[in-house]
Amino acid sequence: MEGIRLISEQGLRANLLAHSRALRKDIDLILDLNVDWIGIFFCFSNACLQRRFGITLKRALERVENAILYAKDHGLKVRFTPEDTTRTEWENLEMVLNLARELKVDRVSIADTTGSAHPLYFYQLTKRVVSFGIPTNVHCHNDLGLALANAIMGIEAGARLVDATINGIGERVGIVDLAQISTLLTYHYGIGKYKLESLYGLSKLIEQMTGIKTQRHYPIVGENAFVHKAGLHVSAVIKDPSFYEFLPAEAFGRERTIYLDKYAGRDSIRFYLERMGIRDDRIAERLLSIVKSSQEVFTPERLLEEARRFLR
Repeated sequence: MEGIRLISEQGLRANLLAHSRALRKDIDLILDLNVDWIGIFFCFSNACLQRRFGITLKRALERVENAILYAKDHGLKVRFTPEDTTRTEWENLEMVLNLARELKVDRVSIADTTGSAHPLYFYQLTKRVVSFGIPTNVHCHNDLGLALANAIMGIEAGARLVDATINGIGERVGIVDLAQISTLLTYHYGIGKYKLESLYGLSKLIEQMTGIKTQRHYPIVGENAFVHKAGLHVSAVIKDPSFYEFLPAEAFGRERTIYLDKYAGRDSIRFYLERMGIRDDRIAERLLSIVKSSQEVFTPERLLEEARRFLR
């Protein structure tokens, strides 16, 4: 509650939604906060009903109905999530969705709670849910590395909202990454409203706050995202970065880096020498030989030191 209250007091231009079990006491707590939306969730798979809750499907539907009506009667907009949607029997889901439509739920969410769904199945399921005429949200976990793929399939099937977090953090291995989905929507869907240049700074901020570091090769915000290494790649990138970058590093507030190690080519060396005002192919050749025979990565500063030795 303290966290939600802190967020709600920031004056954000955002629709704030607070999660809630299908319990009146949870809803009462949310009513004390300055949010417009409530996200009520409950699992309707036979396994959950029998072994987790020990109740019948009929009783579960009554419980959810009471919770939704109570929330709506108190002025909240409701998103309802049949938890573990992708593994719930369709007969159960159909009854839940019919109830949600009857109660005029504002949004339903398809949750791939265990991250186990295949993208083609997720597409087909989303199409069926969308056909009920309720605005549809997708919540995709990344246990099989398919969260982004499933989110795309959800969009293609008619979903209007995708849950995402900075750096994809979340339960177990997380959910859809904000940088990846916003970049994808910009690049493939032509949606131009996202400030992509803020993504790297946000990523670093969350790393500092959580202590959870992103991998160097993580897409968009990883340290290697705009690092070019192989000589052939560097030669092309120097002519035109688009040969090996689908969007320029600058679009993300990043800088392009040329890596100097045993895979470097002549153009890698020339790239840095020209930045230093040195245009001497003999020095470039000698430096290339040193870099390629070294077991270490050369920094631009070390390359300059080596170059100065040859200029004396």
